[in-house]
Amino acid sequence: MSTAGSYWTTIYEEFGSMIERIGIERQFGKDELVFREKDPYEGFFEIVSGNFKVYILNADGKEAIFKIASAGELIATPPIFQTEEPCLYPAFCQALTEGELVFYPKKQFLDFLLGNPKALYLFSVLTVDHVNYFRKKMVENLFLTVKEKILGFLKGLGAETNFVHLPIAKQQLASLLGTTPESVSRAFRFLLDEGIVEENGDRYRIL
Repeated sequence: MSTAGSYWTTIYEEFGSMIERIGIERQFGKDELVFREKDPYEGFFEIVSGNFKVYILNADGKEAIFKIASAGELIATPPIFQTEEPCLYPAFCQALTEGELVFYPKKQFLDFLLGNPKALYLFSVLTVDHVNYFRKKMVENLFLTVKEKILGFLKGLGAETNFVHLPIAKQQLASLLGTTPESVSRAFRFLLDEGIVEENGDRYRIL
């Protein structure tokens, strides 16, 4: 579990009944958009099931993926503390598979936080972690090799202890890592040939 996820778990353990009264369950089909970049910000989401991608599009329509999020993770928490208007979603979010989200409206959740200082503190730290993740992702895309990026991605999936499926196609992985599909294929081949990564069907494990 990520650090941010552990903060959310701590909040939920103490304030779960209050949080459940705020959350609204929503179902999404494969490829369905959760929100668009520059849509008015209405609140954040918790993933119950499925995989979702957070991404932006450049002026030519080319996609750059920031994150692939799965069960237990939160999406779009930072804008909840923005006081200036208009408050907008900073990216797109789309379902990669069928999935369920819980939506937490901004006003109701802020009212909850302001009435519970401990929850406010923990959620603030959680939000800072989310901001730091995206800053780290930008730095990694600038300085790490493609092989290092792939290993980091596999580690995040738990590939140091078990064989794992890639939750996205290699073309999408290339977008997430800020490189090309050809570079991803070459890097995977190198990692397999050098015995750094083991392949079992469509699953991978770090040796």
